[in-house]
Amino acid sequence: MNSPTFQILMLLTVILVVIMTVVLFAVQQANREIPGLRAWAYSYLCGLLLCVSFLLRPHVPEGPAVIVSQVLLFTSAWLNLVATQIYTGRRPWTRTCFGWALLIVLGLASYLTWQQPEPRLRLALILGAGGTLMLLSALAMLSAEIRRQPERYLFTLACGTHGLALLATSLSLLLIQTHPTDLERLDFVAQFVLIESIVVLVMRAFGVVMLANAHITAELRHFAERDPLTSIYNRRSFMTLLDKSVNLMQRMNSPLSLLGLDLDHFKRINDTWGHGSGDQALRHFVQLTTEHLRNEDVIGRVGGEEFIIFLPNTGLEAAACVAERLRALIESQPVAGPHGPIALTVSIGVTLIAKGETQEAALQRMDEAMYRAKAKGRNRVELA
Repeated sequence: MNSPTFQILMLLTVILVVIMTVVLFAVQQANREIPGLRAWAYSYLCGLLLCVSFLLRPHVPEGPAVIVSQVLLFTSAWLNLVATQIYTGRRPWTRTCFGWALLIVLGLASYLTWQQPEPRLRLALILGAGGTLMLLSALAMLSAEIRRQPERYLFTLACGTHGLALLATSLSLLLIQTHPTDLERLDFVAQFVLIESIVVLVMRAFGVVMLANAHITAELRHFAERDPLTSIYNRRSFMTLLDKSVNLMQRMNSPLSLLGLDLDHFKRINDTWGHGSGDQALRHFVQLTTEHLRNEDVIGRVGGEEFIIFLPNTGLEAAACVAERLRALIESQPVAGPHGPIALTVSIGVTLIAKGETQEAALQRMDEAMYRAKAKGRNRVELA
């Protein structure tokens, strides 16, 4: 491992890892809310320290240098797995698990360094452990969401390829009998692993940056499409979805109904208990409503206390039944206010979009039905 070729490769790797580590820490500092990015940055920092330890190997005693490099390699792979678990919404492995795993690796490495010197087995051990963690990272990233987030493919490919390469190398070291002092062959294996790792480091870093960018893009899209208070669709996004659904339902000759909902005496809630209670009432209403809608039903907030729901494949009579259930549900479950329960009711207008009719005409008819419900005493359902 002291050959000029190996030293040049290590120097190249150090330069690349320095750039990648700085980039990841810079992105993490600017976007602290990205899940897993901090662990990825520290994973690359451990990788950087590992590369530096290889460069300093000729000037450091063999035993401590081996132990340090194995600890850094294992920690880097572990942090990569933890970052992947966090990013994909899985529960990350605990620090206790990491501590026990590290103690086992450290104990075996120490035994194979001082008690029973076996460079081949020692290298196979750490490559097997690192390869397993990398393969687990690739498997953790593989989920149903990968179809909706193609940025995950590059990261999955990098980790999966690297994990398989490390495991294959580890297995070959265990199966091919070599003399413990055959350092030339071990040097060749180390250089092969290093070259493969350089390629994977670049791919994985680009993958992490792409994942971070995908998360930021998804957050921006969420803020652009969703109401910040209730997290349902805002007016613009709702109308876009409604237009697409109207066109689809009319091509399929299927019914589509509209429900216009307006919370009764909402201004009184704000004036009596404050705007905080008003916000809580809106969130309470949305939570109750969404829990009792189908997955294909869509609700949007189109005004202060005004909401619209469209029900695909639902006729007028069925839509009226849905509206009545929602009205009774809202009335039966008041808002938990700071000074006791706050009564909440809703007036609902229901209409069916006729074949060939524009959504503007249907919305106008829905509004008229909703205002008729309010004029007749509120807390009721009116059909257009």
